[in-house]
Amino acid sequence: MALPAESVVRVLVVEDEPLYAEQLEAALQDLGYEPVGPAADARIALALHRTETIDLALLDVNLRGSVDGIALAAQLLAHRPIPIVFLTSLTDGATFTRAQNTGPAAFLTKPVELAALGRALALAVHNFGQHHAATPALAAEPLPVAPLPDALFVKENGLLEKIRLSNVQSVMAEDKLCCLTLAERTVHVRMALRELVQYLPPERFVQIQRSYYVNIEHIERLDPVRHLLQVGKQLLPVSRLYQDELLRRLRTIG
Repeated sequence: MALPAESVVRVLVVEDEPLYAEQLEAALQDLGYEPVGPAADARIALALHRTETIDLALLDVNLRGSVDGIALAAQLLAHRPIPIVFLTSLTDGATFTRAQNTGPAAFLTKPVELAALGRALALAVHNFGQHHAATPALAAEPLPVAPLPDALFVKENGLLEKIRLSNVQSVMAEDKLCCLTLAERTVHVRMALRELVQYLPPERFVQIQRSYYVNIEHIERLDPVRHLLQVGKQLLPVSRLYQDELLRRLRTIG
């Protein structure tokens, strides 16, 4: 899918610092781009990518929440290929290597000058368009997207046990473990929540606290006044920060 040649290029801005996000929006407008967002975290960015026409993503690497900008880039690209430009204050080699593995168009260090940002975006648009113009057969017919697997194999007592994601009611970070709550038991996984959440289908799981995700299919009741959510037999508090997104994901009537 080539970028539009004549229409304004729409840039998804993912930045969790409100003041800097405003500065980026103003800079994009000065450069002739149309900013979309800004999105303060990965789940908002993914929602915008699914519902809006996005031509390019400008991502802060160090985002709040369990999914950072690099992990978010992989999720955006899995949904639909777009050029990615990283913007970060992190300059260590490990961060750059992780970012490099996603195939970004640019990796810019904060604070970035307007001219440098403009050149990076122009190259991203040009190179993406050239690449896709060179492969018209692929561009004309999108490749089928493989469905997300509904199971993970979790190591317990030396064995790999199959856990169906549809049966997982909630996922909670606890110290260096993640607790997967099912109807009949809890399974512990030695993995950080930031890593585990990449295996959770975003259309099924929603974040309700900094360290808590729940399966929408298992939500029984929500008290938006007292900020309480019943998932299976669990009664969980909902952070005000995440309640609006939770309400948006639920199909409500009346």
